[in-house]
Formats: sequence, C-alpha cells, structure tokens
Amino acid sequence: MIALIKESDHQKMPWKNKQGTTAQILISPKGATLDGLDFDYRLSSAPIKGAGTFSRFPGYQRILLPVSGAGFVLNGHPYATFEAAHFSGDDETHCELLKKEVTDLGLIYHPDRIGANVRVLTLPFPLALTLEADKHYLCHLLEGQLTVQGQSIAPNETLVINGEQSIHFECGKKTTIAFFTLQHK
Repeated sequence: MIALIKESDHQKMPWKNKQGTTAQILISPKGATLDGLDFDYRLSSAPIKGAGTFSRFPGYQRILLPVSGAGFVLNGHPYATFEAAHFSGDDETHCELLKKEVTDLGLIYHPDRIGANVRVLTLPFPLALTLEADKHYLCHLLEGQLTVQGQSIAPNETLVINGEQSIHFECGKKTTIAFFTLQHK
C-alpha cells in the first residue's frame, strides 16, 4: 500500500514550548496525540526563525534535518542542509542558526516500539529500491520532481509505504528525498 500525504493535509499547530509553529505531517497510531505522548512516531516540518531551546519529549528519540537554509547548530554541533541530527527527546537541546531562517523535517519516535533511520537521497536518474515487508517507509520529497507508480509527488509531500516489495522512482534533475525506514519492535 502506498498513500500520499499532500501538503494541504498537514495539520498546523504550535510547538509544545509555544515558541513557534509546526506542520504535523503524520502521527501514528491514528488518534494518538502529541500532548498525550502516546504516539509511536510523528513526522513534522517547521520553520526555525531564531535561536532557542527545543521542546522536550521524554522517552522519545528525535531525527531532525534542516531542509532549507544554511543549517543549524544543536548543542554546539553544526548540521548542514540535509544532514541528519539524532538526539534524545529527554535532553535539553539548544539551537542556533548558521545564517538565517531554516525549515526542518523531523521524526520523533518511541525507541521501545520503533526503530528508525533516515537517508537523504539525491536521485539523478530513475531508481528501483527493494523493500522489506516488515518495515514501513516514509518518503518526503524535498526538492525536484518525483513520480511513483504513475502518481506525481510535489515538494513537501510524503508517501507512506507499507507492505510493498519494491518501489520505483521516476525523477527529474536534482530530485532530493528524505527516505525514512521504520520498524516496529
């Protein structure tokens, strides 16, 4: 099964610490809430307009990547555009911008229930990937043009891929995706 989440489907909401806003792309399972901390994973995107401390998510792990702008510094470690930061939601995490406003793409997941990683792929030509049936995949188009099984994907849209043995990407020049792999424990 492949499902498309369009940008118009994103749910806009304030950050947990009320210092900004985020676009929640997906939260799982359905009906779970951010405030209830009863979710397995959540994918979201947010503009970071200045320095500040991130919201804490006790018991969760985070993967965060700058997807526009020059990048950011988290607790003294710099991350360039499309470079993934992995950190604990338990930690106090301070962010500084390398230059100006950054947009991030982030996955928050419960490590006792989900294993997760991300790869940022730049696709210069069509690509077929073999998938594992026991894993779930999220494919977020960062830039460029992408068609999957005849369906056109626009930038900032996400494919949710479950139960597929393979997937074939047709792409334009300089197509970049964030490809998350999730596995229930």
